[in-house]
Amino acid sequence: MLKGKKYIKNDGAVKFLICLAFSAAMIILSSFIMALVASASSDPTGMVGIYSLVAMVVSAVFGGIFSGRTRGEGGVVYALLVSLAVVLIMLLVALIVCGGKIGGGAFMNYGCYLGASALAAIPGKKRKVHRAHR
Repeated sequence: MLKGKKYIKNDGAVKFLICLAFSAAMIILSSFIMALVASASSDPTGMVGIYSLVAMVVSAVFGGIFSGRTRGEGGVVYALLVSLAVVLIMLLVALIVCGGKIGGGAFMNYGCYLGASALAAIPGKKRKVHRAHR
C-alpha cells in the first residue's frame, strides 16, 4: 500500500491534478516518440500534421483510460473534463506562442483529442464488482 494513498483517497482536486499531469506527460512522451519516428523518415517535415495527430490520439487514449480508471463510475464524463482542461491549456499555450493566429489543424487535433479520450474512457472505467458474501 502506498504511504500517501490515504491522503488522496477521497480528494477530487488532487485526483484531477494527477490525471491532468498524467495526460500532459503522455502528450510530451508521445510527441517525443513521434519526433523520433519523423526524424527517421525520408521527409520529416512533409507529414508533420499526421505525426502530431497520431501523437495527440495516442496520448488521448492513454490519458482517457487512466482518467476513467481513476474515477470509476462516471469515468467517461470525468475523462472528458480532464481532456477538456488539457485542451484548454494547450489552446492557451498556442495562443501565447502563435500570437493569436492558430491554424485549423490545431483545432482538428484538439477535437480528436477530446473524442479519443472520451471513447477510450468507456472500456477503461471500473465497473462495480458484486461479490457473494459468505
